[in-house]
Amino acid sequence: MSASNNVLLTQSLDKLWETARRLEQSTNLPEQLDAVEGRRFLLRMLFASVDAMVEYTDANNPEFRHTETSHRKIFGDCPDADYLQAPIDLKNNRRYRITGQIPAGTIYIGVMLYGYSGSIGNRLTDEELNTDRNGNFELLISANPKQNPDLLGKGDESLVMVRQYFTDRKVQQPVKLKIEPLDKTPDLNPLNPSWLAKRIELSSRMLESVFSRTLNVYQRISKLPANTFVDIPVELLFPTPDNSYQICWYEMKDNKEIIVRGTLPKARYFGFTLYNAWLESYDYTNHSVVLNHKQIELDENGRFEIHITENNAGYANWLDTAGHKSGYLVARSLLQEGTPPDFEINVIKS
Repeated sequence: MSASNNVLLTQSLDKLWETARRLEQSTNLPEQLDAVEGRRFLLRMLFASVDAMVEYTDANNPEFRHTETSHRKIFGDCPDADYLQAPIDLKNNRRYRITGQIPAGTIYIGVMLYGYSGSIGNRLTDEELNTDRNGNFELLISANPKQNPDLLGKGDESLVMVRQYFTDRKVQQPVKLKIEPLDKTPDLNPLNPSWLAKRIELSSRMLESVFSRTLNVYQRISKLPANTFVDIPVELLFPTPDNSYQICWYEMKDNKEIIVRGTLPKARYFGFTLYNAWLESYDYTNHSVVLNHKQIELDENGRFEIHITENNAGYANWLDTAGHKSGYLVARSLLQEGTPPDFEINVIKS
């Protein structure tokens, strides 16, 4: 490798490290726990940006991977959802075939295209997939309408994402997926230093964008009246338009708890989830931070009462603040029918 290539790679890496160092200063939020978790979020997003822009970019040999896990969360993850993503390149009439099997009892499957800037493309839901009696399906992705694709792109899409929602992961099985290009792929070549330098540059941009968007939502929502639900536009997150959101910035002091009362909407999936200032769901491996429509217990009138506090005093419906005194409470409705219900919020001494 030439000396100029060495310099180019060093410069791109220096910019990535400098971006991370600069963004670390923005993690000093008022709540100490958010400030600590902000440093962890920075590490997580540094890894995520390298994965997205350097490691998992081969549209000639794509594979689906989980992009949101219990230790990597972004833009309001749902603990009850899997996010499976694969790189694609629809330029020059390229085509991809996805085959899969949707298990019986699946709550929701959505297939969506995304452009290079994260722009939302066309999508299909499970009801629009041509499945057989065993849940098997096959779909063609292309940006050329003459190829009669099942999912038509614009040509600038860089990834396809499949979302699957669950209400009980212990009994509901994950979807089986395979993706393959249908056109001749170029020969493999050794790692190109110019290509790598460009991809590292894109990692820096992604890291910057994630922090900018996340902090923008925090600055907007945290300034609204506390403990009040508001509707938000889906473009604030990285969503499927099949979802609608009601969001509340909750605040409580010591010896306080929040009670949320209301009725369930008619939707394919509905759930309440708690998030920190970085739009990461709280640690759901050790805390009860999400309740979906199958888990929420209703009274004889079809209404629920959810208690949000640090300790469970025997409540039927309980969400654990996991040490946070403030954060997001998000109500997520998937394929909702009709208008969303109103939720009543009360802050009381525990």
